[in-house]
Amino acid sequence: MSGFRRNAERITAKFDPSDAKLMADLARQVAGLIAERGDRGESGADPVLDRLLPDAYRDSPEDAAEFRRFTETELADDKIAGAISLAEAFDGEDGASSPTSRTVTVRFDLPQAIAALRSLTDIRLVLATSIGINYEGIPTATGEAIAVTYAIYNWLGAVQDSLVRAVDR
Repeated sequence: MSGFRRNAERITAKFDPSDAKLMADLARQVAGLIAERGDRGESGADPVLDRLLPDAYRDSPEDAAEFRRFTETELADDKIAGAISLAEAFDGEDGASSPTSRTVTVRFDLPQAIAALRSLTDIRLVLATSIGINYEGIPTATGEAIAVTYAIYNWLGAVQDSLVRAVDR
């Protein structure tokens, strides 16, 4: 990744095609995860969805359920749309799927960049929950698959940091 840069109209970065494909795949997986779970009813049954769609009232299950009834579908739909948009951005005009492409250029306007930041947060929340990252930022589980997921989680953090810095300029 070249790091995001901002000019007057656009925020851009160049990615290795394999990194761009990973990002697009992760975004689509998160969109699919949210879509397939549909209306989850009550919280507590799925730790990943509890992180993505947290209760508004932790001390009152009745109020939380009522709030969820009125807001969760729209929030889930927004998260799905954001993840799909992020995936499409990383599919890239330069051909992320082309084996001859050397880089994929990702381009955002400011509103797209802010939406991308939200989707990056969602992807990182899914990964953090799946490997049990604790408050110190360290996975509670071990193993090769956990280490790979943790490396991806950290890489996404670097991408997100680069995008935040470009948006802030």
